[in-house]
Amino acid sequence: MIDFIFLDESHCDKMGIYRIWFGGKYYIGATTNTTDRVIHHFKHLHNSLTHGSGIGNNSTTKIINHLLCNQHIRTAFVELIEECKREFDLVQAEHKWLIPCKDDNNCLNYQFNVHRTIGNTIFRPDGSFTIKSFCTKNKVRTQSQSLPRVR
Repeated sequence: MIDFIFLDESHCDKMGIYRIWFGGKYYIGATTNTTDRVIHHFKHLHNSLTHGSGIGNNSTTKIINHLLCNQHIRTAFVELIEECKREFDLVQAEHKWLIPCKDDNNCLNYQFNVHRTIGNTIFRPDGSFTIKSFCTKNKVRTQSQSLPRVR
């Protein structure tokens, strides 16, 4: 069983980009509430370790493989690396933190293509977005657009 501990308790219940350290390796994510997200990670890792659920080509599998090879790791440390005031800002902030980690062997993230769904809209770091609207017969129609660039 892995315990999750915030390095700074003032980082609880914050919106932003977080990093979880598993020994010398780490995972980066974005959330609207750090405490809720850490609880989700704890439950998901526990279920994956005890029941084998969620195993595949994903970050959870990379984390589990690291933990199984390093069974002395009993504590994961959580830090807020960038606080965001608006949910919309999470996608660009996460992109900024993840891109330099793409070739870092200590990074346990599996995906580096950042996007965030807010309501029925998928936002991407380049400012483009897709609006999902549901039509008859369960078919999904999408409309992609780009936000104007602010200079």
